[in-house]
Amino acid sequence: MPFLGDDIQQDMQAFAERLMPRLRRRADHPHVAAVVNGLEQLTVCAGADEVRALMDVLDDAKASLPQGVRSWRLRCRIYLAHLGDPRAVLALARDTVLMAITLESYPSERATALKMVKATLGWLFFATSDPEYAYLGREIRPPCRGEAATMVDRFGQLLIEFVEHQALLTMTDGAATASGQLPASQPAKSPGCLSPTGRSEVAMSTSAVIFTHVGNANTGEGKKVVKELEGLTGNALPLVPVPDLKAARAALRAEFPYAADVIDEVLRDVALRSHVQIRPTILVGTPGCGKSRFATRLLKVLNLPHDMIPCGGVSDGTFAGTPRRWSTGEPSLPFALITRYKAAGPGAILDEIEKVGTSRHNGQAHDALLAFLERETASRFHDPYVQAPCGLSYVTWLMTANSLEGLSAPLRDRCRVLPFPEPGRDHLPILSRRIISDILAEQGLDHRWGSPLDGIEMEAVAKAWPGGSLRKLRSVIEVVLASRDVRH
Repeated sequence: MPFLGDDIQQDMQAFAERLMPRLRRRADHPHVAAVVNGLEQLTVCAGADEVRALMDVLDDAKASLPQGVRSWRLRCRIYLAHLGDPRAVLALARDTVLMAITLESYPSERATALKMVKATLGWLFFATSDPEYAYLGREIRPPCRGEAATMVDRFGQLLIEFVEHQALLTMTDGAATASGQLPASQPAKSPGCLSPTGRSEVAMSTSAVIFTHVGNANTGEGKKVVKELEGLTGNALPLVPVPDLKAARAALRAEFPYAADVIDEVLRDVALRSHVQIRPTILVGTPGCGKSRFATRLLKVLNLPHDMIPCGGVSDGTFAGTPRRWSTGEPSLPFALITRYKAAGPGAILDEIEKVGTSRHNGQAHDALLAFLERETASRFHDPYVQAPCGLSYVTWLMTANSLEGLSAPLRDRCRVLPFPEPGRDHLPILSRRIISDILAEQGLDHRWGSPLDGIEMEAVAKAWPGGSLRKLRSVIEVVLASRDVRH
């Protein structure tokens, strides 16, 4: 709800000052006197404790107060929710969903009911962000930085969009199956397209201007940069639209059956958007568990152009670019990716990010990355090569690491860290088929030339490979395939 002057403290004070004259006429009653005293506290020091105390006395005095006491208590609950009280937050979510259910039966009030649902989801999300609220458990909570009203509106809208997008996918699949017009390989519509009912969905941005101008463009080096950005400066570059997420999920789960939770977690990022982008993520797992291959395959099935950059031995801050006044001047890594692929939001996979050098003599890679990992700073990053602000906030950053040791605290703070699991023996049939296909492809042969491991071969591989590194599994399978040649 909007507060007087957009200030909750000012609103609480005005609320108390408006009620006190009415109640002072009946202040001889002890319950009413307690309410007046509680209101007086709001005019002096309006905090969560004072609001909570006022709610308690309103409960005790409700039989002695005017009929409007219910609205007074609701107002106090709203104050408490905005001040971060988790019980008030959940109570407010309950109230808004009840209002939505009531309004939904009136066709003219459907839009208002949707706003109530959005508020409900937003308040529930806000409640889950409080690690001190034991009722919700002690697991990791989503971060909520900022004022309650802003967070509730933002995350409520994101969750509404997520539900709408999933409903659209389901409707698209159902309509296509019923009519037989849509082959399984055709991507489902993402938000911004016409729904199967013919209703136009809300249009979302599918392009973005990255480079607005080049600084010091009249110098010799400036003219060179202008030429490099010819056709890109001032023009919108495309963002990759969201593909069929069901097909992407199925493809990834078929190849990485042991990483189902990780797959669902990262695809959830994409489902909330109109274009493909994944929040900065570090995949942490033991050597050989398949995290680098997973990062590559993930971006490939999402149709996102990308590069993989090995970080072992990187010992300076060139990721952020170097000034063009030097003979060795070069653009930042995001600049290079965007200009190479002519796309506003390409992907960067930083492999083994923990192995970068720690010296800060010529800058340090972890420090250079920080500006790219927060949307606000990335959206106006001053590239020293361009000598002008660039909009680099659409780039997807995926990192792999064998451990978190060696990763700076600021880098970890800006990224989501996902443990990447090890495959086990129960995944051997699927993994062995994939590895055999990879070996045949490297030899220039069609995968149909190879036959899967038979029962005896599978038993031998299982004895030699208890699970873990896929590199070791491949070595074992290569020995088995070589023994076939000897037998034949």
